Amino acid sequence: MNIEFIINPKAKNGKTEELERIIRSRFKSHSIYVTPTSYCGEATLLARRAVDHGRDVIVAVGGDGTINEVLNGMMGSDLALGIIPTGTANDLASYYGLPRKVEENCDIILRKRVHRADLIRVNDRFYVTAGGLGFPTTVAAIANNLKNETRYGKFINQLLSNKLYMLCCLLAILQGRRRSLLKLTGQNQNSIYDVFALTINNQPFLGKNFVVSPQAVNDDGLFDVCLIKNVKSRLGIVFHIVEVLIGRHMYSPAVQMWQTDYLKVESQNPSHFLGDGELLPECDSFHIHLYRGALSVIVPDAFLCERDSRNTSDIAAA
Repeated sequence: MNIEFIINPKAKNGKTEELERIIRSRFKSHSIYVTPTSYCGEATLLARRAVDHGRDVIVAVGGDGTINEVLNGMMGSDLALGIIPTGTANDLASYYGLPRKVEENCDIILRKRVHRADLIRVNDRFYVTAGGLGFPTTVAAIANNLKNETRYGKFINQLLSNKLYMLCCLLAILQGRRRSLLKLTGQNQNSIYDVFALTINNQPFLGKNFVVSPQAVNDDGLFDVCLIKNVKSRLGIVFHIVEVLIGRHMYSPAVQMWQTDYLKVESQNPSHFLGDGELLPECDSFHIHLYRGALSVIVPDAFLCERDSRNTSDIAAA
């Protein structure tokens, strides 16, 4: 195989030399190219270059943000995406059941078993896991600021790992309630809501611990929408978050959930949109489309076996 490895230099807490040593050892019989990124957004340019150079596989070494940049650079090609997860939440890697050990992920990439995943497009940007507006963007902004802090932020990130987002939730609650008036237009939808959180999901969880859309899968041709209406107090916000954590929010009268392949969201004030843990530039209108099977992802054998079993059960139930 002809493989491009695009590495976030913050991967494995900056131990990129160790990562490269493992990669070169595991893929010594293949043609490989290892490139660390040097600035935000560069992974997209590197992925486009890898497509132009005729690589067979592009491997994202980092977290969901690195994967997001890489997949946006791969669009329009039929290359397979490999993943070596070294980020904070690693939502996509968790969805596929990818291991934490670098060596084990290398072995999975070498087997090259591929799954076709749906992608969600927001205006001109694609993402693959989960995202949305409102409270999640506040949490993500706080998390990104913490991770980008110098020594203090790096220490907190290493100490808490994926639990960092729990801390950021508490900090977001302390900031108080923010009013988000959103107009939603789409299939059977034409309403204005005062929103606490609106999430557009391609898999069950966001930030690893928040199971926002329990039934969501990334290969059914639909994304799952979860709308949580606004509340008047910090206690109400805490109540909503606890409900999401224990998987009870779908029974709340303040929550609406549905599936669709298109949604237009208009915001009273310019807002960020969260996708794959990354914040898109502020905008007051978001056109959200689903692109079925648009991304080829290299996955473990166990995931494909589980998926086949699920599909067989669905057919039998029908």
